[in-house]
Amino acid sequence: MAKESVLITGSNSGIGRATAERLAGRGYRVLATMRNLDKGGDLAAAAEKGGWDLTLLPLDVREDGSVREAFRRAGDVDVLVNNAGFEVFGPLEEVTPDDLIDQFDTNVHGPLRCINAVLPAMRERGKGVIINVSSVGGRVAGPLTGAYAASKFALEALSESLHYEVGHFGVRVHIIEPGGIDTPFPDKRRLVGAAAGDESSPYRPLIGEWEQAMGRLLGEGGRSPASMVADAILEAIEKGDKLRYPVGPDAQMVLMARKQMDDETFESTMRQQLGLTW
Repeated sequence: MAKESVLITGSNSGIGRATAERLAGRGYRVLATMRNLDKGGDLAAAAEKGGWDLTLLPLDVREDGSVREAFRRAGDVDVLVNNAGFEVFGPLEEVTPDDLIDQFDTNVHGPLRCINAVLPAMRERGKGVIINVSSVGGRVAGPLTGAYAASKFALEALSESLHYEVGHFGVRVHIIEPGGIDTPFPDKRRLVGAAAGDESSPYRPLIGEWEQAMGRLLGEGGRSPASMVADAILEAIEKGDKLRYPVGPDAQMVLMARKQMDDETFESTMRQQLGLTW
């Protein structure tokens, strides 16, 4: 029986890298994509050492031509993992329309480009799995994360609609919702306004308070390992009995509280728990 092929976007580090290693080690044929193949040397070396069926492919999810070429080279894809993404971080008053366009082009339009590339063949075969890596920020928005949360809210909506549309054809859709994960992702944020160090910004005091609040939310355990997200993705592929998979104790806590409380109670509770006075 042929191995199932899994294409993962944003595989050079963090969640994408951990997922590529986890699935390749499990015996899948992994197509690990990234914008710059020079950043995939360590992954290629690990694949060679482990004897994995893993191929590096260049892919920029923001470019139609890059998406077409990557999927042409990939051949049949049984599982798509839309993981590539980044964060614009700062007060919304100081976020520009161009910042928001860039945020959505990578985090929403990119996944849709990839979905459109694989879905016709999946539908015709009567099977396939599409996994979109969202965030706890796709369900709950906080200060300074409005642009990123907006993109992830949109990805959640896209995923939920797709779930209803393509389940009829035997194609499953799953949403992964990580909390704080120990990856280089926070270091690659696009900082704007007060978050970028603008001392004249009226929001500057909020930056320090929010950073302290995030430390309290994560607790003594800190950020969860990327391998925890990779395990959730594997479960979604092989078991796939849920639409959404929250990952990490902070994500579990926040999403459970949000489900159980009205808006005002949730805000009051989170302010108290996180020590927010802003």
